[in-house]
Amino acid sequence: TAVHQGDNLAARSDMLLGAMLAGQAFANAPVGAVHALAYPLGGTYHIPHGLSNSLMLPHVIRFNAPAAGELYLQIAEPIAGIDSSELDGSTVSEVLAGYFYELAARLGLPTRLREMQIAESALPDLAEKALDQQRLLINNPREVEYDDALEIYRQAF
Repeated sequence: TAVHQGDNLAARSDMLLGAMLAGQAFANAPVGAVHALAYPLGGTYHIPHGLSNSLMLPHVIRFNAPAAGELYLQIAEPIAGIDSSELDGSTVSEVLAGYFYELAARLGLPTRLREMQIAESALPDLAEKALDQQRLLINNPREVEYDDALEIYRQAF
């Protein structure tokens, strides 16, 4: 509502409160592959950090599914309103990834790297740069190697 009805002060106030609470939670939690793969997008192409994270999130969720699917079951309902009571970790991971992809689209955000004028030929360099973010990747539930990072970027392309 706050995005599509900018004059709705109650919605904007709720969005502000949500952003503040997210920032407080974020300050006390480690980040992983989403941020590691987002950093080169910002550093190389000057894409805002929130947008670069949005571009990577669905694809990292899918990548992490084998290691984090059970954790995604716990957050699917409170975050996305997904009834996960009869889903397995793999299925909920796919549904959750789709939810975040569609959320970005509904908000009018780009959903693909190509929409940011990133050439497919740049993906190997981005994958190399993402691996430099070991302080972030060490927190990821699944190990990310070069080929993994490259494939995640390809999925996001």
